[in-house]
Amino acid sequence: MPLSHAAPRTEIHTRNLELHVYRREDGLFDVEGHLLDVKPITIEFHHVKRSAGEPVHDLRLRLTIDRKLEVQCAEAKMDVGAYPFCAGAEPNFAALAGLRIGPGWNRKVRERVGGGKGCTHLVEMLAQMATTALQAIGSDEDEDTVATPPDERKLAPGMLDACYTYRSESQFVKFHYPRYFRDAADGV
Repeated sequence: MPLSHAAPRTEIHTRNLELHVYRREDGLFDVEGHLLDVKPITIEFHHVKRSAGEPVHDLRLRLTIDRKLEVQCAEAKMDVGAYPFCAGAEPNFAALAGLRIGPGWNRKVRERVGGGKGCTHLVEMLAQMATTALQAIGSDEDEDTVATPPDERKLAPGMLDACYTYRSESQFVKFHYPRYFRDAADGV
């Protein structure tokens, strides 16, 4: 269903974020992100002019991960950054190698490529790339999960209590992952 009717307005900025996960022939996975920012008006900031419809940002990032969600390598490409200097951060994203997607991911990403070491937009995109990788690799294993008896199923790290459906007292967890279920009435 659509959102409620909006007040009269004029669009001033569009951000498109596109994420894809690919299973590679070598058993690894590529998680690719593409961020595109466009304005419908001509702007100029710090002597950088962008015509209406011309990208303000056109950024790409690839994480190659294994089935355990460990980053094997990372590559960033800034076809268009807000400033010509932005592309200098591209090689720094290789520092993501060795990190594992799971609890603490965002903090560890900021430690390695946050602040003056990276690009705010790519760092923000990495949170969405992690979620997308979890969904893709989780669904890639769904056939095995369905065949496993519910009381033997394991949740991926960080999933329990990560959202409303996966909260430890939910009926979803009780049915699909009973070993993780905690009855709210028990005060546990």
